[in-house]
Amino acid sequence: MLEGLKLAWERGFRQMEVETDNALLLEILHSGFACVNNIAKVRLLHTWIAKD
Repeated sequence: MLEGLKLAWERGFRQMEVETDNALLLEILHSGFACVNNIAKVRLLHTWIAKD
């Protein structure tokens, strides 16, 4: 997911719809706990999702 977001950003896409079957990851990203999560990739995903 992270690599896909990076690639889309580099190609100029600023609004994307991402699908996943990882309910726990979605809950972490939506709840705001991603920024304090110990897993670096989750924090990076949160950063990329919040980009303007």
